[in-house]
Amino acid sequence: MLEKFGNMTFNKARMKERLPYPVYLKWKDVVRTNTFLDKETADSIAHAMKEWALEHGATHYSHWFFPLNGLAAKKHEAFLDRTSDLETMNRFSGKELIKGEPDASSFPSGGIRSTFEARGYTYWDCTANSFILDNILYIPSIFLSYTGEKLDKRAPLMDSINEISKQGSRVVNLFEKSEYCYRMRSKLGLEQEFFLIDKKLYDKRSDLKNVGRTLFGARPPKGQELEDHYFGSIPKRVNDFYEDVNKTLWELGIYAKTEHNEAAPCQFELAILFENANIAIDDNQLCMSILKSTALKHGLVCLLHEKPFKGVNGSGKHNNYSLVTNYGLNVFDPGDDPLNNSLFLLFTSALIESVYRNQTLLRISSSSASNDYRLGGAEAPPAIISIFLGSDLEDIFKSIAYKEHEVRNINNKIKVESLGEIDKDSSDRNRTSSVAFTGNKFEFRMLGSSKMAADINIVINAGLSYVLKKFADRLEGLDESELKEEVYKIVEETIKNYGGVLYDGDNYSDYWIEEAKRRGLKNHKTLMDALTAIRDEDSGQIFYKSNIFSKKEVQAMYEVYLQDIIKYHSLELRIAKDMIIKDIVPAAIKEINQISSLLNFTKNIGLENIVNKLNECIEKLLADRDKLVEIYDKSLEITDSYESAKFLQENTVSLLEDIRKYADELEKLVSRENYTLPTYEDIFSSLN
Repeated sequence: MLEKFGNMTFNKARMKERLPYPVYLKWKDVVRTNTFLDKETADSIAHAMKEWALEHGATHYSHWFFPLNGLAAKKHEAFLDRTSDLETMNRFSGKELIKGEPDASSFPSGGIRSTFEARGYTYWDCTANSFILDNILYIPSIFLSYTGEKLDKRAPLMDSINEISKQGSRVVNLFEKSEYCYRMRSKLGLEQEFFLIDKKLYDKRSDLKNVGRTLFGARPPKGQELEDHYFGSIPKRVNDFYEDVNKTLWELGIYAKTEHNEAAPCQFELAILFENANIAIDDNQLCMSILKSTALKHGLVCLLHEKPFKGVNGSGKHNNYSLVTNYGLNVFDPGDDPLNNSLFLLFTSALIESVYRNQTLLRISSSSASNDYRLGGAEAPPAIISIFLGSDLEDIFKSIAYKEHEVRNINNKIKVESLGEIDKDSSDRNRTSSVAFTGNKFEFRMLGSSKMAADINIVINAGLSYVLKKFADRLEGLDESELKEEVYKIVEETIKNYGGVLYDGDNYSDYWIEEAKRRGLKNHKTLMDALTAIRDEDSGQIFYKSNIFSKKEVQAMYEVYLQDIIKYHSLELRIAKDMIIKDIVPAAIKEINQISSLLNFTKNIGLENIVNKLNECIEKLLADRDKLVEIYDKSLEITDSYESAKFLQENTVSLLEDIRKYADELEKLVSRENYTLPTYEDIFSSLN
């Protein structure tokens, strides 16, 4: 079985096996030094890639990229071509490998490109693995406009990776003398949560089909209150699904490690082992696509929306982040003596300062209009950004900053029957914290399950790089004897200026909301709130100074976020008004007619009350539907993106919640015979 692992991926091992050794070494040098690939080397790689792909059944190739909406884009090109003598042949050149030309006008550009400007170019990311899926050779690529602006997620991600490598290496080389750090890599482990439901039920609900969440749905007799689903036995149907998912991931060389039931009924998780950030994000995008396509083969639908069902947990995508040198040193590993581990103290201080400075950016980059329904709920960290270090590590940092701080007496051993005393982890996990230290990495927990992980990691890399550059500028030139004292000064300044972001308590409590406000932390309850706040912040400096984004590109990203809010809430309005008329009110009318027929022959106060309640719900629903139409029509008249997004955010969410009360009450009163929409009870029991 092991020999089949990654057999559909043109990875480093495959290149070493199939390329002439000098060509392989040139490719390695390009990856290591971030230099350009010459034509001869590109032609040689393209030929080897084509031959390997044809042997594995590929008929087409495609440059695979992620426009500003974070969705995968591709255009299939056949290897099949003809010679000048009109003879049939398979062709794939280095030029075709390196560069493609899709139409740039139809992708979201945030105003960078006009619709009449069609040229956009894809360029091969030679640090990522090409792969075969469904007989297509996919070539991971960046996407640029004709005039060179970034129109995708990969290009800025790669720039942020290079910047963290540059600034991080400067700091490492001041302290590590035994080996030279020429490169650092941000490493990611992404945990993907999702729901699985029966496709037959899914097909009967236009809200699930069009916006990914139930706009209406009464609380079922049983939700997750018995806590019997979490880590329970995986249903046979789901286990078969997992087997097929794992087979595909295995062939693509993706290390799917952990799978289990999550807290909510029909909710599951799949975690992938750590990889270089760009590879890990590619793997996660592939994973989401494979989860969805494989589910359909099993008569299921995979829901990646953050909050498909009200009243039970929603789904996140935990972003586990670490930084590692080219020789394997993890700078977030505290080691046996963190108090004297200068690199750990410096890099952790940099992260503390960066998170504090970039609270709004982290809120924006981790969220979406759909994640607003989850972020801040009882199953996710609140919208307030904070860091949990663990009591022992927080004590160490505070003891450096405040001489009077008393270190708590912590027992680092735990006694286990038959195993004796064993070491405890360096910190517990605080599931209520948005950023939690978990041993040798930081877990950013606020990322939405449907969202591509590139944005948040661009912000993490850029923010850290910005602070590490300050540290390196300050430390370079000092004598070795002066370095440690200066490190402690940096830690002291960090804790005194930015330590308010550290919190090891219950982030769900009312106390924390008030305490966070006292500390000057920000509480952006929605993405729109954060987008409003960022207009008055000078957050772009972390991008501009390292050329990760230009001001024009940042403005384009901002515009795309606004457009996403507009599109999402507009769609919710259209679906809700249709469901009220086509599904909910007709069910109530049928119920009224049946009961009214019976009341022609007998008097029954209980039934009369039901009819009155149904009639009242219908009246309220239709009146509120008119408000939906009014809001939607008015939004179309607003030409400014910011004003339109703000108007829809302020009016759509609250009105839909009001409407839901009457729709859900109506569902409770209507018989199963007349209520044709699958209920939560139907859906939650659909996998048994």
